[in-house]
Parts: sequence; structure tokens; C-alpha cells
Amino acid sequence: MPLLDEQVEYQPCRVEEGDDLSLLKEDEGESDSGRLCDVDSEVEAIGCGFFHYRMVVYVALVLHALGPDHDACSILGLGNAADAVEILAMNYILADYGEISPSESSFLTAAVFAGMLVGGLIGGVMADHYGRRPIVLLNLAINSISALLSALSPSIHWLILFRTLAGIGVGGIVACLFALCVEHLPAAARARFVTILCSFWMIGSIVTAAAAWVMLGKTIDSSHVRILPWCNWRYFAAFAGLPAFLCFGLAYLYVPESARFLASQKNYAAAEAVLVHIMALNGVRRAAPHLSPSFDNVSSAKKEKQVDLRAAMLSPSLRLVAVCLFVASFCLSFGSYGISTWITKLFVSIGLANPYANAFLYAGANLPGNLFSFYVVDSWGASTLLMASLVAAAICAMLFAVQLDDSAAAIVALACLFNALATAAWNAFGVVTTHAFPLSVRVTGMALVNSVGRVGAISAQFVNGYLIGPPPHLMALLLVTASVLLTGALAIRCMPRTTISTPLSPNKARSTSPSAASIQ
Repeated sequence: MPLLDEQVEYQPCRVEEGDDLSLLKEDEGESDSGRLCDVDSEVEAIGCGFFHYRMVVYVALVLHALGPDHDACSILGLGNAADAVEILAMNYILADYGEISPSESSFLTAAVFAGMLVGGLIGGVMADHYGRRPIVLLNLAINSISALLSALSPSIHWLILFRTLAGIGVGGIVACLFALCVEHLPAAARARFVTILCSFWMIGSIVTAAAAWVMLGKTIDSSHVRILPWCNWRYFAAFAGLPAFLCFGLAYLYVPESARFLASQKNYAAAEAVLVHIMALNGVRRAAPHLSPSFDNVSSAKKEKQVDLRAAMLSPSLRLVAVCLFVASFCLSFGSYGISTWITKLFVSIGLANPYANAFLYAGANLPGNLFSFYVVDSWGASTLLMASLVAAAICAMLFAVQLDDSAAAIVALACLFNALATAAWNAFGVVTTHAFPLSVRVTGMALVNSVGRVGAISAQFVNGYLIGPPPHLMALLLVTASVLLTGALAIRCMPRTTISTPLSPNKARSTSPSAASIQ
């Protein structure tokens, strides 16, 4: 795929045959050449419509019919679901793999997060330089190929290697997905749509848990009869690569590059084509836009280079926001991934009869967490929702610790409540981090925050791998998790007040006021 520059026409973003171009009529008094405008004004004026809703909510149609009406954000959501499958699959593979040492278990579960650390750093820098779309495609390809190679691994050491490669793909795509989604949206809709995009993690986790139950688990009425006796972890590992493969094809065919990013690279013709295509799909009656450097898209090469990560971090308020996000990312990843990747073995250690069925219930708890965050994120604010969810999840982990000797129903209920609260926290965290950095370094900044989270997730695998035994120290494991989550809540409490109501253009991200760190 060619790199984006001023001479390259961005073909996937062209106005497609069948678009209702009659809607793109010139307003009275405007010239035939279109309106001189800036990209932020156009995105705000277009608003949300069919293109954006299709982008997010039609995942069922995407999964069952690959027609031309399945466009960007539904595919972005599917990409997020594919990441969930890759990350959470290791939990079920580990439970079925057989007897391995605690150190090998820890390295195996940590492998994907180590890869995510590397992939996030490299992918973030590349996405800010080459564009969001090509990096999304590259990492989806790495994801699907690595999953297939994992299924063919001849030994535990090869499996660790291939899971690390899969992690590189996951890490490289996460920040790109959220940046690409936000940059297609007007300011008023960002929080809601990012929350919806986050909710596709639930779909990935439920699909993973259901597949693991069917392929590796036992029937409900028996603790000894497997549903598919001939199936083992290799089939399941191969299955884990299918969502990424499907998403690659859909993204290649239907996902356009961000018009904001194209304008920031002075590729105005391609940015105009994206905007015209979205207007046609949304049924917006506006004159075709004509972007110009004189209208503050990128007014000069000097201004374009003015916002870099180092300069941004020199702002005291933005530096404080970044540090708070680093701490919160570490703590949230440690707490949530530390439980999620070990939940099946945790249920086995407690002595539950059908751990795969209970793990399916645990994954299903994503739904109430998503619904709760979806309905309160605008009224509460993302930072408040994040802090409250972290505190509540920590309390739930403490209650989980003191209920270990009680009924199985109470244990599973507390585990599900913990996962619902962690899901709400992740959704709020996605809203906060997506808007924390200027456009020109957005993916790089998000990648740094996510990479700190990978360190937290890696740390959790070794800490929890030791505590889960043998011999098991389950109360200590849960109390450590609760303490770390409370630390993350404190970091969010110390973070400066933020807002997401401002435009996303690279120049407007700069501010001379002390609140330059406000969430964009």
C-alpha cells in the first residue's frame, strides 16, 4: 500500500457509485468550485448520520453479510472485538494446555502483553506518520497469522513466541482504532461513540468464552463429559485468529482514512473525497467542501511541526495529565487483566465444577458494565465514571476475597460484578485517553499510555501466576488487585479537570492558557 502524501490519490475514500450526489448541492451564492472551509468545521457541520451509526452498531450484519453497506466503525468495533479474542484466548488455552510449571504459565500469559508493549510503541509512531488505516491493516494481518502459527506450535517455547507476535498486532491496532473513530466524529458525539466502540470488547470476550466452553468445556449436566471430546486448545487457538482475518478484509474494502489526518498531511483532495463520501451517505445537503491551508487546516509547515510529543509534554498541566494517565493505565491493566487472564484457573483453584461455564457468565458481565457506562458517561463525565468504577471494582475484589469459602453462586456473582465494573472503567478510560493529546501526536501519546498499561498487565501475570500457585494464595491475589485499583482511582482524582468539547485539528489543539492539557 502506498504511503499517504500530497501526490497520492486515496482511492478507498472516493465517492462510490450509487452515492446520492444530488444532496451535495451548492448553497445559494456559493461558487461552482465549492466552499472554502476547514476540516473541523466540515466534520462538525456534517454531524452524525448513517455513516457513523453504521460504523458502530451493525456488527451483527457485518458478521453475517459482507455487503457494501457495512462501513467503518462497525469494522472498527469488530477490530476491538478481535483484540479481545486474542488477549482472552490465552486464559482458556492455558487451562487446557496441560501440566506446565508456574514460571512457564506466567511467561505464556505475559507474552501477549509484552508484544502489545512493543506493538503499541511502534504502531503509535507509525500511525502518526503514515496514517491510521495502513497501520490498522498491517496489525490485523499480524494478528491473524500469529494466531494460526500458535495453533501449530510444536512446544511451549514456540507458543510463547507466537503469542508475543500476536501481541504486537494487538498493541499496534488499539490506539489506531480509537483515533480513527474519534477523528470521523463531531465533538458532541465522541464520548458516546467511543463508549460504543469500547463495548465491542464485550462481544469479543463473550464469543471467546462461548467458543472455549463449546470447544474445551463440559456439558452443563455433567462435570465429566466434554461437549467436543475431539477438540483441544490448538483448534481454539486457530479460531482466535478468525475475527482479525475477517476484520482485515472489511477494513481493506470499506474503512476510509481520517479526513482530519489527511488534511494535517496537506492531502486536501483525499480529505475532501472522504467528506463528500460521508455527506452522501448521511444525506447532508451541503456544497462540496474545498479545503485550503489558508483556512487553518495546517497553515504552514512550521505550524504543522509545532505540536510534537516532547513539546506537548513540556506543558506542566499536560504533563500532569499524562502522568496520571500512566498510573491509571498501569493500575487498571494490572487489576482487570490480572483477573481476566487467570479467571478459569482461579475458578478451578476454588473448586468450581464447571469453570468454563462460569467463565462464560463472567464474560457476559460485560453487558451490564457497557450499558451502565453508555448511559452515564455524558451525565457523570468520563473521569468521574472512571474513578467511581475503579473504587467500586476494588471493593468488589475485597468482598470476593472474604467470600472464597462461601457458596459457588456468591463467588461467581462477585466475579461477574467485578468484571462489569472493570468494563465500565475501561470504557471511561477509552474516552479520557482518546482526547488527551493533540491530533498530530494523538496515536503516539495514546500508545505511550497503553504501553504503560501493558507493563501493568505483564506485572500482573507474574504476580498472579505466583499467587495462584500451587500452592494457591487467592486472598492475597485479590487484596493486591484491590489495592492497585484504588491507586488508579487516586491517580484519576489527582488529574486536572478535562473537557472534550474542543476541535481536533492540530493547530487548535494548542493553547496559551494554563488548561492546555484539557482533553481535546
